[in-house]
Amino acid sequence: MTENEFLRGLVAALTKQNEELLAQVASANAQIAALTERIEDLLEQLDKKNKNSRNSSKPPSSDGYSKPAPKSLKKSSGKKPGGQQGHKGSSMKILRKPDEIVPHYPAACLNCPNRALCQMRVAERRYEEDILIRTHIVEHHQMECCCPRQENKKLRGEFPAHIKATKQYGNNLIAFASALSTVGMVSIDRIQKLLSNVFQISISTGTIQNRLRSLHELVKLPVKYIRNQVSQLPLLHCDETGLRVSKKLRWLHCMCGEGWVYYALHDKRGREAMEEIGIIPDYRGGMLHDCWKPYFTYDKAEHALCCAHFLRELVYADEVKHQKWAKPLEDLLYEMLNERKRLLELGKSCFSKEQTEVYSSRYDALVAQGLEANPLQERRKGQMGAPKKGEMRSLLERLRDRKHQILRFVEDWNVPFTNNTAEQAIRLYKVKEKVSGCFRTKQGAEEYADIMSYTNTAHKHGVGFFDAIKAALTGTALPIVAQWG
Repeated sequence: MTENEFLRGLVAALTKQNEELLAQVASANAQIAALTERIEDLLEQLDKKNKNSRNSSKPPSSDGYSKPAPKSLKKSSGKKPGGQQGHKGSSMKILRKPDEIVPHYPAACLNCPNRALCQMRVAERRYEEDILIRTHIVEHHQMECCCPRQENKKLRGEFPAHIKATKQYGNNLIAFASALSTVGMVSIDRIQKLLSNVFQISISTGTIQNRLRSLHELVKLPVKYIRNQVSQLPLLHCDETGLRVSKKLRWLHCMCGEGWVYYALHDKRGREAMEEIGIIPDYRGGMLHDCWKPYFTYDKAEHALCCAHFLRELVYADEVKHQKWAKPLEDLLYEMLNERKRLLELGKSCFSKEQTEVYSSRYDALVAQGLEANPLQERRKGQMGAPKKGEMRSLLERLRDRKHQILRFVEDWNVPFTNNTAEQAIRLYKVKEKVSGCFRTKQGAEEYADIMSYTNTAHKHGVGFFDAIKAALTGTALPIVAQWG
């Protein structure tokens, strides 16, 4: 073998060995990339386990047994606990004259023969307010007579219009049972037991259900009026929540504002539901919500976002992800809110142009700091699809891209800092679900939505739930609702 042949063989062997090593390196790099991505996913899942109702939008019911220590998002105002200087205070009030007066004499005077001769005065008054639990049965007699002035023609009196059966339940009882079921969130079975045990009233669960259905028919027209008023509000609060209805997940949509509340049940959560419910597509005022993407498809409205949701995410970014920009941004949002409150007390109606620009610049600087600390990941060799942004990058991009909607409360002082108006209104349904269980039928859930639209709107106008239901039972609900408009 010549020297050239030997060298050519050596080069070929080394080339093959190099190719094998390169293949091994490529395989190792691919494995490292896959393992790195897996580690990042596991770390992210581990961080997600630290999410709770205090640092995310998860409901408190999802916290389980490892509930976080209570910590409100509200910052201390610096005021002492209790009533403030100048606060009138409130206590139990006696609103009418006593039904009964019971004098209490000294023990020595009880059997004294001279008690009537002694001068007595009231040394001290104390009041006891109680309720009398009793039923009231009215027997209506239809009187008949033979009138001698009309050739002994038989004449009969007329029953009142609301007396339609031989035996029936009165409006107070129906209103009370309806209030327990809707506002009280008590199940129909428990209502039947309460009425039976406390009042000794014989009533079936089927009768209660039928009366609720009749009540729903009576509030249909008032609810249509309420829906129309909600569609014309200058600022609309929107929220939605999932409900178990006849063993399926459905969605309750809430649209409300100053003085008006409207609920609608739908099988879907997003745009399809909004189109069929029909208020949001044509709405042209201010719309406050929690950054749910389908809302932004309606560009006729001026969108504003609930800052409470972002505050919880900033708490998570600070305490779990240890992002240095998060706490200063949280403090900035509170600073803007507190300054707005202070200026409102001084009679101001907006920030100065200079203040707004300073706040905007500080906001931009903190978001830019966060984006720099959380750059977009480069696509690894052999990686399928675009690299994941991650929670922090996604949050920062929302803070950057939705800045105008987040800081709407800075630009327009008629816009609240949070969407609590809608969240508190819709929370009633979750309590009802928790107390009484899921709705067995879709019809029952829809009827409940209409009744609650009516009673909650009545409550916002200073009319009690019981009185509102009684008004509906007597057919006067629509005129009353029309007066509010």
